[in-house]
Amino acid sequence: MSNLHKTAMEAVLAAARADVAESLKDQDITDAHGEDADDIVLDVAILHAYRVFVRICEQFGHEVDEGLFADLAGELADEIAEEG
Repeated sequence: MSNLHKTAMEAVLAAARADVAESLKDQDITDAHGEDADDIVLDVAILHAYRVFVRICEQFGHEVDEGLFADLAGELADEIAEEG
């Protein structure tokens, strides 16, 4: 992974940590390892992935297709599950 990619990943992770912390606080969830917290982490991860998808589409002049994102994310999840 290049230094640029590492720096970008660190920035995304910092933003995700902040979003997770804020969501836990907003929903009064105190068990950071409970099922509700897991759901928040998953929601934040998906939201950040979607934001990156949108930005990449915009940068390359492509129309943002929410359905395509959902389909590709589902296919990727299936592939990862099969590998595991």
